[in-house]
Amino acid sequence: MSQSALGATSLGTLGRAAAVGAGGLIATSAHASKKLKRMRPQPGDELVFAFGDKPHEPVSVASLEAGAPPVLAVPREPGTALVRDGSRLNNLAVVRLAESALPVSAKTARHAAGDVIVFSAVCTHTGCTVEKWNADAQHLICPCHQSEFKVADAAKVVNGPAPKPLAMLPVKVENDRLVVTGKFSRRVGIQPQQ
Repeated sequence: MSQSALGATSLGTLGRAAAVGAGGLIATSAHASKKLKRMRPQPGDELVFAFGDKPHEPVSVASLEAGAPPVLAVPREPGTALVRDGSRLNNLAVVRLAESALPVSAKTARHAAGDVIVFSAVCTHTGCTVEKWNADAQHLICPCHQSEFKVADAAKVVNGPAPKPLAMLPVKVENDRLVVTGKFSRRVGIQPQQ
């Protein structure tokens, strides 16, 4: 084999190896991205609308009507477009309480940003999305088995088969946006019956 043919073969082999290597990097990058999308909310993440007219746009405090039904949101990594919507355990119910429901319990106040409270939207009974609202009582309601959670008292179960309260997510307001300050108050999702 001539020197030039040997060089061409070596370069061809290197080119294929580089292509395979780049493909591996792309696959690794895609896997890492999926993992980050499934990651629980992290301190510093901002909350964005999960869907609707403004999907993945920041939830502003000004957009939340006091006493209105919850807004469904998901966390987004700050400074990037990475939305942590790869796990339904990251679905959040954002509630702005009516003045009639105030004051909140001390436990709720530790996680709230004034009259705005963020809960896991995953019911502790069978994992349904908690999105119904009792405006008079200011309670979240699971549509599957009608478990009812008292928002002002750390989502305490007041009716239904849910064995535990919903997890709360601590937040603060920064430039009218909701920003995560810590981890969920308890395990998210289905809980064992007591």
